Formats: sequence, C-alpha cells, structure tokens
Amino acid sequence: MLNRMLNDLPKRAALTVRTYGWWNLLGRIATAPLRPLGLDSGVRLKLQQRSVLRGTVRWYRENGRLVVVVVPTFGATEVTFAAVRGLRRTVDRSRTRIVVVDDGSEREHQEKLGELQGVELVLAPDNAGYAASVNRGIALAGPDDDVVVLNNDVVPHRGWLAQLQMAAYDNRDEVGIVGPRLLYPDGRIQSAGSYRNVGAPEWFDHRYRFRPEAFAPARVSTDALAVTGACMYLRRDLIDAIGTFDDGYAMGYEDVDYCLRAWEADRSVRYEALSTLTHMESPTRGTAQGERELSSQRRFWDRWGGWFDDRPVRTTDGALRVIYVTEDTGVGGGHRDIFEHLNRLQARGHSVALFSLGGQPDWFPLEAPVHTFADYDELAAALAREEAIKVATWWATGDPVWRASVRRGRAVFFVQDIETSYYSGRSGVQERARCEVLASYREEFRYMTIAEVSARKLAELGLAAELVPPGIDLDTFRALEIERRGDMLLALGRSNPLKNFPLTVEAWRRLGSEPELCLFGVEPELRPEGRSRYIQAPSDGEVNELLNQATVFVQTSRHEGFCLPPLEAMAAGAPVVCTDANGNRDFCRDGDNCLMVESDPGAVAAGIERVLGDSELRARLVHGGLQTVQSYSWEHRIDQLERFLSRVADERPQAGGAVPGERVSGS
Repeated sequence: MLNRMLNDLPKRAALTVRTYGWWNLLGRIATAPLRPLGLDSGVRLKLQQRSVLRGTVRWYRENGRLVVVVVPTFGATEVTFAAVRGLRRTVDRSRTRIVVVDDGSEREHQEKLGELQGVELVLAPDNAGYAASVNRGIALAGPDDDVVVLNNDVVPHRGWLAQLQMAAYDNRDEVGIVGPRLLYPDGRIQSAGSYRNVGAPEWFDHRYRFRPEAFAPARVSTDALAVTGACMYLRRDLIDAIGTFDDGYAMGYEDVDYCLRAWEADRSVRYEALSTLTHMESPTRGTAQGERELSSQRRFWDRWGGWFDDRPVRTTDGALRVIYVTEDTGVGGGHRDIFEHLNRLQARGHSVALFSLGGQPDWFPLEAPVHTFADYDELAAALAREEAIKVATWWATGDPVWRASVRRGRAVFFVQDIETSYYSGRSGVQERARCEVLASYREEFRYMTIAEVSARKLAELGLAAELVPPGIDLDTFRALEIERRGDMLLALGRSNPLKNFPLTVEAWRRLGSEPELCLFGVEPELRPEGRSRYIQAPSDGEVNELLNQATVFVQTSRHEGFCLPPLEAMAAGAPVVCTDANGNRDFCRDGDNCLMVESDPGAVAAGIERVLGDSELRARLVHGGLQTVQSYSWEHRIDQLERFLSRVADERPQAGGAVPGERVSGS
C-alpha cells in the first residue's frame, strides 16, 4: 500500500498544480507534518490568503485605477495623523490621492492639520456634518477617479485598497460600492456588511459583530444591503449615475442611504472579506444618540420606510404570491416536500410558482408552474421583477433569492438541513463550502425549518426559525389488506454517504441467509449479492405496497434533516428499526414507535432480530407508529405553512426596540 501511495504522488501533485496552482501544492507539502494533529487547515488557510494577496497585487499592478481617499475629520487631530501614516504605508502613492476634510473644527485643530504631509487639505468654515465633508472631498476627485470614503480613526492593513478595487471591477459589472471587513482593536469583527436590525428595526447593525476575527463565514465575500461609511469604495460611474451623499443627513444613515440609492440604480453593494482594516470605535465622538442622529433617523425612514415595509405580496383578492427556488428538480425527499407545498398552496387558491435550474420533474405530479433558467444570474434577474414571497430552499439558492428580494418581495429561507453536513471533509474545497453555507444564512431572511435540531442550530447563529415539518399523504401511505411477510427487510438503496447504506447491508449479512433484503430507489447497481432485490423508481403507491409487505423497515442514516421514510413506514404499519439521524428525533421514540439502535452493524442486526422474533414488540411499535403519524397529515402541515407565510406577508416591523450599543451608520 505504501508503494502504491508513493507511486501516486506525482499524479496527485500534477493534479493539484493544474487545479489549484503551485502555491497550493507548496502549502500542502508545508502543512503535511501538521495533518495528524489536525492543525494543517488553519495554516493552509493563511497560506491561501497570502497567495490570494499576491494575485491581487498582480491584478492591481496591471489594472489599478486612480483613487481619491476622502478622510473626513473633526476635533482632535491625533487619530487623523495616524490614519494618514497608515494610508501612506499601504497605498500606491502614484495612483492614490489623500484628501483630508475638516468639518469646521476649532482653529487650533485646523492649524495642526496643516502639518500633514502628502495630503490635500480642505478646511471647512463651519460644521456641516459627515455627508457634507464627504461631498467636499468627492468634489476634488477628477472625472475618472474612483473615491474611497474613509473614517479618520481607521487603521488600514496591507493590500486593503487593491482588494477593494479588484472586488469593484473583477466580479460583476453592476458592482457600485465595496466595503471591507472591519475589526475592533482587540481583533474581533466590527463589520462584515450591514443589515436592518431585526430586534430594533429603526436601526442598522453589522453582520458578525463581536465574532472572533477568524469566524469562518466572515471570510466569504458577498453582496450586502449596505456597508458602513467607515470605509466605502465608490466607483466613478456610480457617482456619475446617482450623485454624491445627501448632506441633509446631519449625522448618521447617510451611508445606508447611499447604498440603497445604488441598489435602486441597479448597482450592487459588495462586502469584500479579503480587504481588512481596524476601526478604533469612533474615538472622535461618543456613541450616545443625540438630536442630530435622531433627526437623520427620521429623515431616513421618511424616505425609505415604505421601500422596506410596503412590500405587496398578495393578489388583489388577498391570496399569497409565493415562489420557491430550487437548484434542480431531481428525485429527493427535500424536493418532494417543496412540491407538496406548491401543490397544496395552489389548491388553496394561492398564486405559486417554482423557479429552478431544473425542468419539470417527471417523477412527481407537480401542478404549479415551473420556470427554468440557465444559471442563477438569469434566475435572480427574473425573480427580482416579482412581487412575491421568495423562498430559498438550499444554501446555493440563498444569495440569488436574497439579491432578488432587495427591492421587491420578501425573502424566506426554507432550511431542510444545516447544509454544512454535506461538506464534512477536511480539504480546502470542503472548508470553503462550509463557510459559504453559513454565510448564506442571512439575517434578512425569515426562516422556516423541518426539525428541531435545525432550529436549534439556526438559533446558535442568532436566527429564529418557524418549525414546519413535512407531512404525509395518509391517503397514499396507509395499511392495506394484504398479508405481511415474516422474512423481508425493506430499505432505501442510496449511495449518499449520509444515508450510510453500507451499514444496512453489513447488518443484513450478519443475519445469515434470512431474511430477504428488498431495496428501492434509483440506483439498482447498489443491490448486494445474495438474497436481495432492487425495485427501481417505484411510484408512491408501489412503495406503500412494499411497506405493507415488509417485516421490518430499516434506516441507518448518519444524518438527516428530517427523514420522512420511517414516518411513511409507520403509516403503512411497518415496524421500524433506525439509527439516531438527528432530524428523526422529532418523531422517533425508542421502544414506543421504533427501535433506535447504535450505528454499529451488530447493534442494527440485533435490533432487527428483536423485531423479527418478538410479535408483541412488533405490535407495540406498529401501534405507536400509527398514533404518531396522525399529527403529520398534510392538511395540518399546510395550515402551519399558510399561517407562517401570512405573517411574513403582513409583517410591519415596529420601532422602539433596544438601541444598539454603537451607532452603525455614517461612523
């Protein structure tokens, strides 16, 4: 085996270079000794970041544009001098002009600013506010110059400006504003983009505020509702399109206002995780909310309150307009649940549709309209035109749904599982995917989920979720008047690693030649040798017949978001042997309606033998299962869903919640 591994090394090295580049290969070699200790991923992440920084430097050297950095200041000058020193250390002076704008400070402070070297200085005669200072600086920019608005209490890190500029021009043409990751002096995150505060909706807050600097989701660059005026990169073509800041804001909200104006002009706002600066918590003024801040707040909500809150998502006769978004429409329990939602909402008179990258499903009788798109950008563009409740159903659909809901409609996330479970490996690709999954769970969504375990994990992320479990079609899955066999194990044959199908096969082999193993699904190649058979793509009615014939239904998943098949087995009167798969804890009660055994071949085999050999146990499990399924009828579940969506549709956030500990706009 060692010789084979050594012989494979050249091939693996060549593949790594072709896929990820030389620096990735060198990083893997350097961190190999740390792998047994589990320390390699953190070191590799830092090496990858350095590699990205080198790539940014190359891009900036070839494509860099002229930038004017506008630094508003008022009062004591020490922090301004420190900011200018930091700027001169971290920017290309041949492509960057620094403009310091004093907003009517006392004479002694303005005289002190005159000692600054390498800057253009604007000394305003009176105090007109932050936005007015920004505009004075923008006025000095040339017709082709981009602008960075930068607080005077910010300490820039190496590469910050090049990374912001690359994010502004190297992603999508519609980017208008880019903001960086801001850190507190103690290294914790201050801002990774801004959103409307859920608990106090008259204010805005920062994503991941107070999280550790290494908090993984904050390392994912993504669009944001707004970025803070502590550091904003503004493209020149955006300034030309929407103008300068609104200097009617005396203090605060001017940055969010400008970002919303960008969105209204079909220009996006971007959070760039790889650009980092330290923000010194606004030492030039306190955090108390005075009349100037409150007057800015009133001005903002007079302008934007209806934009946020008046989102018509009902038809003229009061029905809900709801659009679910999926990545595809293939066979799966999650898609079945979504399609049932659509069919049953439509049957109740609501206007529903499916937007997907997949076509009309051929395995499920979906009656709702299906709109198919080539990619997520095309889907999001079409979805953005709709006044509807827009429902993300998988982490990769989160950003398209969110973007399509910035200006119209209301965004919901139907979390059927915390999807980091699909990326459990230790490779860099898997680590990155886990970060992107968590970053897709935005504060702006209203959440529903199917199991308590997912609701608890969302709560750990600070997100509240409504519990809407799947239902069962009790007209389809039910006891039939057919004879149940005494020697038949029934299980799903799935290759998904989370289903842990090899455990089912190994437990069956330990039982000897009896009983028969009957499998169903869409992967007949999984049928093991021996007394087994595979029923390919059976209809729901055919599955129910199998459940009525089976002596025991077996499910050995490592993890499930909910796990519907055991419930269907209970409805058909089949005894269930299963493992603890997290999502099945909501309805599986060991010894009452199932046997929940350890994830071990011997334990699974022993559980099956108990059920096969004990008629009283079988009867008890069947009785408990039939009682359990009554609370999972689809009518009951759609009642829950309808109530939740109606609350989302009619939501009108109420001001007056707790005021955040710091002002988070215009700082």
